Amino acid sequence: MAAKGKGNGKRKGKGKGNSKKTKSKPPDPTSDCIFRREIISNILSRLPVKTLLRFRCVCKPWRNLISKPNFIDTHLHRSSSLQPTNSPILIHTRHVKSTDHVLSLFDSPESSVTELDNPFPFFFHEMAVVGSCNGIVCLCKPPWGDVITLWNPMMRKCRAVQLSKKKPLMGVHSGVSIGLAYDSQENDFIILSLLCFRVGSRVPDEVEMCSTKSFCWKQVKNVVGFRVLGPCCNVIIKGVPYWTALVEDEYGLREVLVYFDVDRKVFKRLPMPGITVGTQWQLVNLEDSVGMLIWVKTDKYNVDVWVMDDEDGWSKKCNVGLVFGFDRIIGCLRNGDIVAEDENGVLLLFDPVTSSVKAKLCIDNAKRGSSVIFNYSESLVLIGGMLPVEKQTARDKVARENLLKAGINLKIISTDDPQQVDLATRIA
Repeated sequence: MAAKGKGNGKRKGKGKGNSKKTKSKPPDPTSDCIFRREIISNILSRLPVKTLLRFRCVCKPWRNLISKPNFIDTHLHRSSSLQPTNSPILIHTRHVKSTDHVLSLFDSPESSVTELDNPFPFFFHEMAVVGSCNGIVCLCKPPWGDVITLWNPMMRKCRAVQLSKKKPLMGVHSGVSIGLAYDSQENDFIILSLLCFRVGSRVPDEVEMCSTKSFCWKQVKNVVGFRVLGPCCNVIIKGVPYWTALVEDEYGLREVLVYFDVDRKVFKRLPMPGITVGTQWQLVNLEDSVGMLIWVKTDKYNVDVWVMDDEDGWSKKCNVGLVFGFDRIIGCLRNGDIVAEDENGVLLLFDPVTSSVKAKLCIDNAKRGSSVIFNYSESLVLIGGMLPVEKQTARDKVARENLLKAGINLKIISTDDPQQVDLATRIA
């Protein structure tokens, strides 16, 4: 009986040992793949960001690969090579009832407009999109630039930028203009802050720059002696921001373009094209070159397209006749397609060659006349310290309830008062 019991004990122990061995890790689905890892990496680097984010769940090796800096750089380079054929844009609008800021993405005429979860607090009535470089979007709060946020919409992550210790003075300065640049040699994003003096002042703007590697601000000499005219740069082309500005020299006071030379970390200037009285214009990115759309206020059917050449300067490329007419020109895509708003507030995408409408950019509950567009290229790029962006609707609903519970009326919050903004931010 003892022997039998012993035998039973051995069998039980053996069975227990077998049960442990059967608990193994799930097999790598790519282990039997006929392609080498280099080929798999090559294929994955050509896919859209949304697809790659889903593919991170396939297996741990793919997740590690997609997160590697070398893969991210390769993917960014190949995505950029598809432009301007692929010309997505960000659309900034205001909600018709709540006046909340709405940021949407338009990929192509074959796709619909997609609303994004943006990281800007809803109680900031003023928000500006500075522009985008390599998938990173810069947002700020005009006129003082006292909130600056870097955001990757595809990765749904963002980071607030610590402000400079140099503060604008009420009664002396008129505002702060923000720009975004990218240094490809250092693989570094640069935020530019231009402290503007009051209208009528002849003092040049004071300039500071902040690297995303150190997040420290340092002064940049304004050797051109310019005074910019807007709260943000007008356009960003291949990582270089451009502003319209005033300079005073031997020819008198005149309007010019200024841009930030990323390699030398200095500002330089360019001439403006000849613009006659009674015309309107907009600086644009046209096939990765500096371009300008010019139209007469009273003519709602024709737009002149100008391009800046390094050797020949400005030249008129073509005249585009928009057969359906427009109420307001919004801008253009990198490939030259023009975005205009009709008299009913509908955004139309025009083909500059055929003058036909390629698509209607439908945005629900958008306030008429509030739309602004920006060139955008998706990427996997992240900046140190970025945090996830919460779902906007749920986040704003909770924040509104918290503010109301605290007895704060959203309509009387002054975004120019740092104490009120700080209180609202902490409560929300």
